[in-house]
Amino acid sequence: MASEDVKARESAVSKIVNFAEEAKLAKEEIKPSKYQVYSICKSLVAGGVAGGVSRTAVAPLERLKILLQVQNPHNIKYNGTVQGLKYIWRTEGLRGLFKGNGTNCARIVPNSAVKFFSYEQASKGILHLYQQQTGNEDAQLTPLLRLGAGACAGIIAMSATYPMDMVRGRLTVQVVPSIAIAFVTYEQVKELLGVEIRISD
Repeated sequence: MASEDVKARESAVSKIVNFAEEAKLAKEEIKPSKYQVYSICKSLVAGGVAGGVSRTAVAPLERLKILLQVQNPHNIKYNGTVQGLKYIWRTEGLRGLFKGNGTNCARIVPNSAVKFFSYEQASKGILHLYQQQTGNEDAQLTPLLRLGAGACAGIIAMSATYPMDMVRGRLTVQVVPSIAIAFVTYEQVKELLGVEIRISD
């Protein structure tokens, strides 16, 4: 009986030691490597730059839109886009076309950084689940799955940056070309920085 008690105690001790070693290994695996942190930072920077460039590219249209919204209906100075841009150019010059762009960029840069990073992470996760479900390791995201990843990214980005968006106000809406420019710029900056999409098991 004594030998059985000793064996049981040795077995319990070895199990505890094994659990401790497994926990230590799991903790080490959870820590992100320097490459992962660097990759995350590059992705966030690429998204932020994409958002800033796209917002700056359409800043004159954004400024004109706001001026048209708040224009006195009894004293209309311009009606259309071209006429409005000419008026701003004549009265305020080049700087007038970009007035308020700093505030726009302060709002859009963090939003874009979070949005594009979230899109990359959601794409990885959805692709991994899709490959497991289909059993095809070479499967790619379908347009519908990309749409889902984009929707997730939009929800996460707006949730993270909503207070900054409230500062800007509820009346303004995004200009469609800025979204297209943002994604093109994002892909270019990402390629320039060498950001790759990798799926980890």
